Amino acid sequence: MPSLDPSPKEQRFSLASVIESNLQKRKSEAEYKRIVTKHYDGLAGKLTSFTGMVTGHETLAGLLLSPRAFDVRGCKRILDAGCGNGRYTKFLLKQADPDAFITAFDLSQRMLRRARRKLNSPRVSHISADLTKLPYPDGHFDAVVCGWVLEHLREPRHGLRELSRVLAPGGKLLLLTTEDTVTGSMCSRLWHCRTYNRMELMRACEECGLQWARPLYFSKIHRALRLGGIVVELRKE
Repeated sequence: MPSLDPSPKEQRFSLASVIESNLQKRKSEAEYKRIVTKHYDGLAGKLTSFTGMVTGHETLAGLLLSPRAFDVRGCKRILDAGCGNGRYTKFLLKQADPDAFITAFDLSQRMLRRARRKLNSPRVSHISADLTKLPYPDGHFDAVVCGWVLEHLREPRHGLRELSRVLAPGGKLLLLTTEDTVTGSMCSRLWHCRTYNRMELMRACEECGLQWARPLYFSKIHRALRLGGIVVELRKE
């Protein structure tokens, strides 16, 4: 007989769960996607560089994309999935080998234009694409960065399977997503996204062939206070 016990997500009732946006639950997948794309096309997307400076993420991103954290040296084909304004692409370009090529995509056309203005380099290409339907061949990339995109999917496996598919065997993935904490739920309200529980997300990643190599943190303070969301290095089996 199947268990009638609620899932861990259903058992949790906290301030974070009250604050968290429920837009994904109230809208169809297609309608939600249109709303979020419009949100990033507009003022909210335009302000991402400013908010990144205020929160420190513009600087902290450089601490993650470094030889001591997520090391992309030796990776020749790198994907920036949901590149936004080019925040992570900029550091990938700085840290990767001189002959490495970076592919960046986003669903928002205006975010792509902002990224192109920030990074005018022949080593970077920008296209419009959907995380759940990537236009790349199997095993094409040595490394992938997916920052603050997965929380815009109702079902994370739809995106994780695609990221796993385009990642070469033994390849690495830096995943950053919003966590189910109070601060994460506040971000959820601002960006119309959901949050993820760390253990539940780990299981979803493993089901998609992505093993948690190690958690990463922007700083010791972020680790101690559970700030900065879920940041993890994954490896394809």
